[in-house]
Amino acid sequence: MKKAKIIVNRDKPQAKRNLELAEQALLAKGFKISEKPDFIIALGGDGTLLAAANSYGRKGIPILGVNIGSLGFLTNVTFRELPNTLVEILERKFSIERRMVMKAVFDRKIFYALNDFTISTRVPGRVVEFSAVINKEYVCRFIADGIIIATPTGSTAYSLATGGPILPPDTEAIIMTPIAPHTLSVRPLVLPASNRIEIQIGKKGSAVLVADGQRCKLMRKSHSIFFEKADYHVKLIKPLHTTFFTTLREKMQWGGREDA
Repeated sequence: MKKAKIIVNRDKPQAKRNLELAEQALLAKGFKISEKPDFIIALGGDGTLLAAANSYGRKGIPILGVNIGSLGFLTNVTFRELPNTLVEILERKFSIERRMVMKAVFDRKIFYALNDFTISTRVPGRVVEFSAVINKEYVCRFIADGIIIATPTGSTAYSLATGGPILPPDTEAIIMTPIAPHTLSVRPLVLPASNRIEIQIGKKGSAVLVADGQRCKLMRKSHSIFFEKADYHVKLIKPLHTTFFTTLREKMQWGGREDA
C-alpha cells in the first residue's frame, strides 16, 4: 500500500497543522497522497473514523484511525505513533480487522452504520412507544426514551453507556439496547447477525433515527424501520501491538484492580 488519503476533523484544535505534519510524514516514508488511495488515514477522533467508514467503507478501502481527540477507542494509534505506524505498514506488520456494518431501511432509503443506529425521542423528557418484530415474529411493545441497534464495534459506545453488553469486534451479532425503558423486564438483547429486526413507532411520542451519531432522519407515528447486517464489512488497519482487550483495559478502565 503506497497511496494514502487523509480525512481530518477540521474542528479539532490545530487541525490544519496536524494535517500538514501527517502529509509530511507520509511523503517522508515514500507514500503518495492520492484521491485513489490504497488506504485512508482518519485523523481525529472516533467520529472522524466513523465518517470515513461511511464514505469509504463500502469501497473496501482499509482505514487507519489516528487519534488527535480525547478517548479514541477506534482510533487507537496516537499522532506521535504515526511515523512508526507508517513504517509498519510498509513492512506489512499490521492486521486488517473486518468490522460488521448494520443497514437500516426506512422510507425507501438505506442508511449504514459501523457503530449503531439510535431511535430516540425528539422531545427531551417525553417518551416514545415502540413495537419490536424479529424475523417477522412479534416480540413486544414497550415505552422508552429510545432504542439502540448496535454492532459489536458499537457495543463499547452508546449501547454500553445505557447498560448494553460488550462484544469483541470480530463477533457477528446485533445488540438491541433500550434507552430508559418504562418496563423493568425490557432489557438488552443479543441476536444472531442473520436476524432481521423491525421497529415500529407507536402512537405515543415522536422520534428521530440517528446513524453513527452523525446522520439523522425524522420519524413519524406508525413508521417502521428495518435493520439487518449489511452486505459488506469495514476494514480497519490495526498495528500488531494493539489488541481489543488492551484498548478496553487502558482506555475504558475495564476490569478489576491490577494490584489485587
